[in-house]
Amino acid sequence: MEWATLYITGKSDFSQEVRKRLDHARINYMTGYMGTGNGKHDMYWLDEREDIRDVKEAIGGKLIWKHRLRFYTNLDAFMEGRTRQETSEFSPEELHLIHTMQELEGAAH
Repeated sequence: MEWATLYITGKSDFSQEVRKRLDHARINYMTGYMGTGNGKHDMYWLDEREDIRDVKEAIGGKLIWKHRLRFYTNLDAFMEGRTRQETSEFSPEELHLIHTMQELEGAAH
């Protein structure tokens, strides 16, 4: 059996929920170790015969949307996506301004 690497990123700790869904769907996989400890990145080795679409269907749209999961099948794409996410996150000042604007908008309605 050959293994293909799958990297998953998300907004919050999603690993246990994803593993539970993969186990329930009987997807052949092994967990990897990213060493980040922040719960926003995870790695799996899938049986190369598994289709990524089947994996996504096993995880489910609600879980993918809830954690904003993104799937990468190679390291280069994963690293590029990770860098893009880090540079696009808002600073604390920007988040405060957004929150203030939302409050003002809510008060106007």
